[in-house]
Amino acid sequence: MTIREATLEDVEAINQLNTGPLNHEYPLADAKKQLCYLLSSPVNKLFVKELDEKVVGYIQLSEYVSTYAPRLMNVLALVVAEDFHSQGLGKALLDYAEQWAKEQGVKGIRLNSGVERTAAHKFYEKQEYVRVKNQVNFRKLFNERISKE
Repeated sequence: MTIREATLEDVEAINQLNTGPLNHEYPLADAKKQLCYLLSSPVNKLFVKELDEKVVGYIQLSEYVSTYAPRLMNVLALVVAEDFHSQGLGKALLDYAEQWAKEQGVKGIRLNSGVERTAAHKFYEKQEYVRVKNQVNFRKLFNERISKE
């Protein structure tokens, strides 16, 4: 099993993971544009987990800087293909991301998880993440209609 930085060639696998376990439908062409941007961004990082040269999971991080907290990394996505759940792949990705974040000099990691994802919450708590607060997520896209997720 290998963990490495994502490349543009990983876009189809990442998009499949997004539409499968995460249930985020997004056109492949748009996902490719987004991945191009993310790969060139100094404050974003994507790592993929490979098993037998197939991407089976990924983690996406973004720098989180505010005026009310220390500099952190924000986990925007952590997903493992359903066939590989409970095999330590999510933990391996999170451990790898934590080590990388430490090397960047940040004070820690923050993340959000959907209220319905109780298994994910247990996983994060097992990794010593502390539940801080409950929030409601709002979004406004310009020139597009938004369906509730």
